[in-house]
Amino acid sequence: MWKPYALWIATCSVVAVLMCSPGPLFAQGAKLTVRDVHVGFVAKNSMNDRTAFRSTLPAVVLSQRPVPSKPADAVPQPLGVITFEGTPTEKLDVLLEYDNSARLLGRWPHTEVRSTRALWRKLNLVQSKSPPSTAFPTASWLTALRNADRLAIDQEKRLEKFVLYDLTLRSPTSVELEAAETGYKARNVGAAAIHDVTVYRPMGHGKYRAAYAQEVPGLGKSAPQTTPPAVAGTAPAQPGLLAGALQGLALAVTGQPTPPSGPPTDGQTPATPVAPPNTPQHDIAWTANGEQTADELLASWEPLLTAQGLAAPEIAHVLSILKAHAFDKDSARIVFRLDPSVIETLAPLEITPQPDKLVRVWLVILDGADPEIKTRIGKLIAELGDASYEKRMQAKAQLLKLGPTAVPVLNAEKGNKDAEISFRIEEVLEEIMNPSDQGNAAPVAGIDVVN
Repeated sequence: MWKPYALWIATCSVVAVLMCSPGPLFAQGAKLTVRDVHVGFVAKNSMNDRTAFRSTLPAVVLSQRPVPSKPADAVPQPLGVITFEGTPTEKLDVLLEYDNSARLLGRWPHTEVRSTRALWRKLNLVQSKSPPSTAFPTASWLTALRNADRLAIDQEKRLEKFVLYDLTLRSPTSVELEAAETGYKARNVGAAAIHDVTVYRPMGHGKYRAAYAQEVPGLGKSAPQTTPPAVAGTAPAQPGLLAGALQGLALAVTGQPTPPSGPPTDGQTPATPVAPPNTPQHDIAWTANGEQTADELLASWEPLLTAQGLAAPEIAHVLSILKAHAFDKDSARIVFRLDPSVIETLAPLEITPQPDKLVRVWLVILDGADPEIKTRIGKLIAELGDASYEKRMQAKAQLLKLGPTAVPVLNAEKGNKDAEISFRIEEVLEEIMNPSDQGNAAPVAGIDVVN
């Protein structure tokens, strides 16, 4: 009878030794926070479409996007980054998943990629004051994040401060705007609510006016605003739930199932969601500050992003992208935050071993929602047939600058009775859909930094 008792004593002794051991197992106070921060630029119903902007990543970061005709290292581009803060950790796996209609156009550090996932295996997270091993251009917009107080990834003796991914996929929602005296009326053509909805309207002379709503409900039930994961530590929503809700909603409204999510194949324009006639409108009211510069307006995002669990390095990273892409001098753009349940549906993220806190914040910049934009595009198309060659070329240049935003209207006008207009439309569409890397390439929307 003494053997079971002796075995119990021996087991307790081993556990006690492990708990007192200075190693990582059962380390007292061990904490790891992982933050996934993503900014998406949506045009023609696709998020971060290949034709929406050019790559400004360093040449060592392989990208399938076209590059600018001139170096643009200081210009941020919409994408996602994952950072690590807290206790050094060994053999961490980072798995980012997406459906087979999405495309991963770039990632860093280089790693294993399959059709529906990217996996960074056995990352060792260390405290290090040494600079990252691979040199980026001095002016690179990623330098600030590389200098941030974050754990470094030590992968085969090479150091980096973040995981980077450039993912293109179908937008989870769209927003229809109508002008109103108090700001805008908005319809959210999506199943889930969107949060911190902000419209930036250009007023000329480098200033903008902002309209804001804390939430705009979707076509389904308004998604509850959950406590940020950084505070609550809640488990992510099951990816299949929202997809099922979308299918059911589509059947109820149209009698047809929702098409597969994800971007279209190159050269095709996805159908833009249209709100049913009875979709309620919601107010997005002008803020009290009047006309402001981009920098002044972006300051309002700092407390909002802090409340979601982001810290200074990640907030600065987000604001740099917003400054480059959220402000257009000719038309209004919308910025909003996706609900956590939608993020988990679009791109489930699995960290192993599980961190103490996983914070995921995705913002969307929506182009083409300005109620005046279709009228403007229509006028530019008419000017493609103007008697003045100079005016025709100016109209073409403006349509190219609008990029994917103009594609739906251009496609609708391809059969224009005016042969000159029809010919120029084909030229514009070809340059937008297949941007060249040469010096005479068509400009791509969203590449200029607002000063």
